[in-house]
Amino acid sequence: MKIRAHIPSVEELEVYVPKDLKIKNLKQTICRRFEIEPEFTRLLIDGKMLDERKKLSQFDARSKKIEVDYLWARHLILWGKRGQAKIRNSTILIAGAGAIGNEVAKNLAMLGVMRLIIVDYDVVELSNVSRMIFFDQSDAGKAKAKVLAQKLHRKFPRTEIIAYDCALEEIPVGTFLESDVIICGLDNVVSRIFLTSISRKYSIPMVDGGIAGYQARVQVYAPPDAPCPICPLPSSQYGQLIGLRNPCDAPVEEAKTPSLPTSISFVSSIQTQEALKLILGYKDFMENKMWPQYVGEPLKGILIADLKYNRYSNLDLRRNETCIVCGKEGVGKDLVQKIEIPFKSLRNSTSRLWKLVSRQLDEDARELQLFKITLGEAVKIEYGRRLDVYRMGTDDVVQAIFKKKPDEYKEAIVRFV
Repeated sequence: MKIRAHIPSVEELEVYVPKDLKIKNLKQTICRRFEIEPEFTRLLIDGKMLDERKKLSQFDARSKKIEVDYLWARHLILWGKRGQAKIRNSTILIAGAGAIGNEVAKNLAMLGVMRLIIVDYDVVELSNVSRMIFFDQSDAGKAKAKVLAQKLHRKFPRTEIIAYDCALEEIPVGTFLESDVIICGLDNVVSRIFLTSISRKYSIPMVDGGIAGYQARVQVYAPPDAPCPICPLPSSQYGQLIGLRNPCDAPVEEAKTPSLPTSISFVSSIQTQEALKLILGYKDFMENKMWPQYVGEPLKGILIADLKYNRYSNLDLRRNETCIVCGKEGVGKDLVQKIEIPFKSLRNSTSRLWKLVSRQLDEDARELQLFKITLGEAVKIEYGRRLDVYRMGTDDVVQAIFKKKPDEYKEAIVRFV
C-alpha cells in the first residue's frame, strides 16, 4: 500500500507498507525516512491524530496525505533537518543560574538542545523571584543551579540537565570539553576571566552578556582570533575590577544595579540566537573560514543597548595586545592542539590509539599520557588494552599530555569521528 506523508513546507515522501500495519510501526517507518525522532512525532489525517494502537486499514490513508507533526517541524523550515540534528546533539554550558541563566536555559530547551550544564554556587533570594522565571518563594535559600535544573527538567524532560552547585574553577575540565558553546551571564570579573581563558585555550565559542538596569550588553567570542570578552577591560584597572583593595581601607558597601525582566529577556534572547549560530556554523567556520548562509554571521563587536532611551549601538572591538587572556602574555595564549581520529581506525586497541596520536602530534609515544574525558573526572587510559573497556565510541574525547621540555608539559585534545 502506497502512503504519502509530508512535513508541511519542508518535505514530502512516499512509502510502501502493508495495509494491516499498526500506526505505531508506520510512524517509525516514516520517521526513519525523514530522519526525525518518533518519540517527538504524531501522525495526522485532516488535523486529527491517528491512534497508534490501531491499524492503517482503519483509516482513509490511501487517498489522503498523512501530516507528520514533529515537535520542531517549524524549525526545519529555517535550518533543515541537518541543522536541527546539530541542535539536538549539542551541549551548552550556562555560567550563572540567575536572571540571564533562567531565560537562556528556557530558550535553549525549547529549541531542542540535548544537554544543558548549569553552573552557579549562589542561592535563591526572595528578591530573585520577581525577575527569574523558574524560582518561587519556596525556593529561597536553595542552590540556584539545582533549583533551575529541577524546574527545567520538569518542564522539558527531553533535555538532559546537569547542575553544578560550585564555582566554575572547581568543574572538571571534561565538562568544558564536552560543551559546544559557553553562555556567560556573570557579573564576576574573575570568573569571566577564567571562563574566557577556557574558551580560548580549548576553542569553545562563547557568548557573554550583562545587564545593569535598563542597559544591556552582548558579545560573541569565536576563538581563537576574535577579540575576547576581556579585551575591553583596561589592563591598568584589573585590580580594581576584580575587587582588590588596600586591606587598611574602610569597607565599602556593595552597590548593585537591579536587572529588569525586560532587559533580561532582551539580552537572553540575543544570547540564545547567537549561540544558535555557533551551534550550527562554528565547526564549518573553523574549516572553511566562512559562516554558512542559512546560519548567519555572529555578532561582531559589542552590542550595547539602553532600553530607557532607545539607544542601540554596535561598538567595534579589536584585540587588546595587553589583554590578560588573549594578549601576548595572556593566560590563554597557549592554544591547545585539536586533532580528529576515525574511531574505526583504532581497531578497539589502546595501543593503536597511542600510535595514531603520537604520529599526529609528532611526539614519542613513550612520553604520552592519555585520559578519557567525561562530564566527571578524567579516566587514565592504559597502554595495551581493549578500547571497549573504557566504553568509548564516536564523538568521545581524549586528553593527551606530553612533555616538550624537561620542565614543560603540553596538552592536546583528541576527538573520535
